[in-house]
Amino acid sequence: MEEWNADDKLTDLETLLQVRFHDRATLQRAFTHHSCCPETARRDSYDTLEFLGDAIISAHVVEYIYRSFPTASEGEMTALKSEVVSRRVFARVGQQLGLFPFICVDIANLRTFNERSRDSLCADVLEAVVGAIHIDQGSEVARAFVARTILPMVELVSQQVLDTNPKGRLQKIILNRSGALPRYRVLEQSGRNNDRSFRVGVFEHETLLGTGEASSIKDAGRLAARAALERLQAESNNQGQA
Repeated sequence: MEEWNADDKLTDLETLLQVRFHDRATLQRAFTHHSCCPETARRDSYDTLEFLGDAIISAHVVEYIYRSFPTASEGEMTALKSEVVSRRVFARVGQQLGLFPFICVDIANLRTFNERSRDSLCADVLEAVVGAIHIDQGSEVARAFVARTILPMVELVSQQVLDTNPKGRLQKIILNRSGALPRYRVLEQSGRNNDRSFRVGVFEHETLLGTGEASSIKDAGRLAARAALERLQAESNNQGQA
């Protein structure tokens, strides 16, 4: 980390963020830890920008989840949102962007930092950057930055959060739309002993929604439910675009 004493550092930051600031003092503030300005931290550190940025990111993430996962329940959307706006995910995005070398921290504090501390700093500054962009450039530029840097994480995280219980999710959807329970049937089985394979289909009434193949009926049914969810998601997206 270097001192904030050269315009070329701010120019490098603007290039990194792909945003040109009207007021570079706002950009500098977004990267200034309160240890560098203990007497004027409320005005000169990133703390309040971080607060603003957190709220802006959360709003965009919630809207994106709502539009992208229309078949998810409120609980599932909440779980996904909580994971995406976590410090772990923000730290990962901040590190990938390369924010850490630009953060201004008092050298005495820096000596005590470990990897977890660095991750926490990157998460804080990422939120502050969004707040700074919103203040300096307006809501649309801030939205574009969030869409470019943070929203791609939703798809990655959703694979972990929403796929934990595909059979339960599918059951809720089918019950809500037709009042019936999904039915699972073994369509094929092959092999013997330790080399067995099952192909299972999941049906809504007599309509086949998806199939899955695995070495156990349970796992094959889970894969069939996931395939059915993907089909329903695609159908919902196509209807929304029509």
